Amino acid sequence: MDNKERLDYMLDFGRATIKTESDMIAMMANISSIIFNSVEDLNWAGFYLVREDELVLGPFQGMPACTRLSEEGVCVAAWKNKKVMRVKNVHDFPGHVACDSASNSELVLPLTVKGKVIGVLDLDSPKIGRFRELEEEKFIELVRAMEDELNK
Repeated sequence: MDNKERLDYMLDFGRATIKTESDMIAMMANISSIIFNSVEDLNWAGFYLVREDELVLGPFQGMPACTRLSEEGVCVAAWKNKKVMRVKNVHDFPGHVACDSASNSELVLPLTVKGKVIGVLDLDSPKIGRFRELEEEKFIELVRAMEDELNK
């Protein structure tokens, strides 16, 4: 499969999984596994959940990660600014938090339920410039499918 086919497969598999599970943690656990095992050139895929004034590590696939983020980094920027953050080279991002020194690019998408950001989907790659417009579009679709289910 080429990259687009893998992303389409990930999205279809993710949507099917979302439809069968309404528990947020169980859903996130399977979604992170689907992403990690479907998309090439990732070294981390998972979620951080908003807990009061910080992000706390949620379900993920990859190496152990930072457990709490509160002031800096791509995940915090996506959370606080309520917008998708696609970073070509994380080493050029002011305040980047290096949970894994192998990560070189990052895509982070806020997850919104009932108008409030409840967490972020965080994707890391060892390849600089790994995430492009196609990946951003497909992951936005996946997050929207999660939001639709969680907003029921």
